[in-house]
Amino acid sequence: MENKSNSTLIIIIGIVVALCCICVLVAGIGGYGYYIYTQTAQITGDDPFLPIIEEVLTPTSVPEVVRPPADTISNETLTTIEQSLVPENNPYELACRLQGLCDIPTTVETKLYQVGDAEKFWVMNSDTQEHRQMDATLRYVTDHTYFWVENGTDVNENDMKALMDTFEKDIYPKDREFFGSEWTPGVDGDPHIFVLYANDIGGNIAGYYNSSDQFNPIVKKYSNGHESFVIGTTQDLGDEYTYSTLAHEFVHMIQFPSDRNDVSWLSEGFAEVGAFINGYGVGSADYLYIQNPDLQLNTWEDSSSPDFSAHYGESFLFLTYFLDRFGETASKALTSNPENDLTSIDDTLSD
Repeated sequence: MENKSNSTLIIIIGIVVALCCICVLVAGIGGYGYYIYTQTAQITGDDPFLPIIEEVLTPTSVPEVVRPPADTISNETLTTIEQSLVPENNPYELACRLQGLCDIPTTVETKLYQVGDAEKFWVMNSDTQEHRQMDATLRYVTDHTYFWVENGTDVNENDMKALMDTFEKDIYPKDREFFGSEWTPGVDGDPHIFVLYANDIGGNIAGYYNSSDQFNPIVKKYSNGHESFVIGTTQDLGDEYTYSTLAHEFVHMIQFPSDRNDVSWLSEGFAEVGAFINGYGVGSADYLYIQNPDLQLNTWEDSSSPDFSAHYGESFLFLTYFLDRFGETASKALTSNPENDLTSIDDTLSD
């Protein structure tokens, strides 16, 4: 049988323990509730126990821009730039002054070539800026051209002949009448222009003219020592754009003796005008510019830029506007103006 006094003691102890547990539980619930309340109050700002702080914004006055009258600003720097003579890059003078190679002749010995002759030429890849020497065979001759084909390259004989005959009869005289004459008989004493049909000249390049070829190889390591330009084998010789490329590159050759240090946007723009006056399109360059017209006119990008072709279109459209607005005489004067960049345009119009 159970002892009564012990049972009473056990009951009292149980009640005390239960009350303690209830107190702990209430304290825990209260603490958690206060935590939730303070977090909410920080977000909503509704805590009645926190002082209300009003954010006061101090208005700021609009700054006043004061520009001095234009006639009070010194133009000394502009005058200095305009009066500074920027000499043409002369490799012969540089070779003598920097390398001690003086009295180098500006012409080289050459020979008359016949169809079937073999020769080596330097070509450059515009993507890597690397030069390589290729073996080529002379495949066609006109009065003013030699057409060389890199060995191992297929070529359509009929398309090749039609292209070069058109250059001889139409493009050559048209470009010369508008832009002037190339240096002839030139560095090699031969009136023939060397057209090189070559592989691996760059992914975005249909063809190029390299002014280095018109210097003695002693002063220009990769010079071919001939008036020449390169057409990439990616170009179909029967395609109209290849005809346009020939007209374009020949303008560069004409510009060499008259204004070799002009800026790229003018020289490239006029080369596109050369294609235009011969009745050829300029690919999609003008269209690409219209799709992205926020380009600086008097700058230029290299072939790796996504804006490369658009710059051609921009320069072309500006100079065809100039031709339409001011006429053929003014355009011819601009292309031969000895000044450079926008200054040459101002100088031509003032004349």
